[in-house]
Amino acid sequence: MSAALEAVLARMPRREGVYQLSAAEPYEAKETRYWRVRAREFRLYSDEIVRGLPEVPADHPLRGEWEARADSLGRLADHVARFWQDISVLDLGCGNGWMAHQLAAISVRIRVYGLDLNRRELTQAARVFVDKPRVKFLYGDVFTAALPARAFDVVVLASAIQYFPDLPALVRRLLALTAPGGEIHILDSPLYAPRAVPAARARTAAYYKSKGLAFMAEEYHHHTWAALAEFRPEVLYNPAAPLNRLARWWWAEQGRSPFPWLRITVPPDSRPSG
Repeated sequence: MSAALEAVLARMPRREGVYQLSAAEPYEAKETRYWRVRAREFRLYSDEIVRGLPEVPADHPLRGEWEARADSLGRLADHVARFWQDISVLDLGCGNGWMAHQLAAISVRIRVYGLDLNRRELTQAARVFVDKPRVKFLYGDVFTAALPARAFDVVVLASAIQYFPDLPALVRRLLALTAPGGEIHILDSPLYAPRAVPAARARTAAYYKSKGLAFMAEEYHHHTWAALAEFRPEVLYNPAAPLNRLARWWWAEQGRSPFPWLRITVPPDSRPSG
């Protein structure tokens, strides 16, 4: 447990089980737009379904996506389970809290903090997982919230980087929040070669226009591998590697993630930079 973080949370107000680290007013309009997106994409779930994620009913329209996310979770969970010491995990962009819950369930040594700017889903997360003492949910902007330096041993960005316009700035902020020797994990998000970005943007614009959500094309960002180069990420899973491509073909009935899994490791002697 991060004593410094717990001390901060003890001073923060709570609303419906969620710690309030940021004022809501500056983010209300964006949250309303995002809520429309979640509804149109069938990403709003009952409490019962959230409790069981990443498992969803066989007839759910996003079943294939959830099978891929279960595949990613399995790798991450196996990795995190190998930590022998007590660790604090930040699940940034936690949404309804399903992954925070799954990570906390790995071991009594793991405490997870889910951070998001989506009050409705955070409230659902706090309600659904109220009986899980090693999971807490926080409403706040990761760039401005009063999070103590070096508070987390592991930071997870699962299907999240595409909602941040400046990926290097985000990683620098997370490096300041990660303890020496800690790790930042990026998964379930696409990364592009520069030449592929224009076509990807066009596909995104067409997709959101078809949903009646054209505004979202400006809020979905297409990051390149080069954006992470300065941080020297290690590729822990590459879906394009020959063996992984073979596995996806051979076990076609089993969903596998189409996205890479990257780890950025904080040097043991690092100092927070901001």
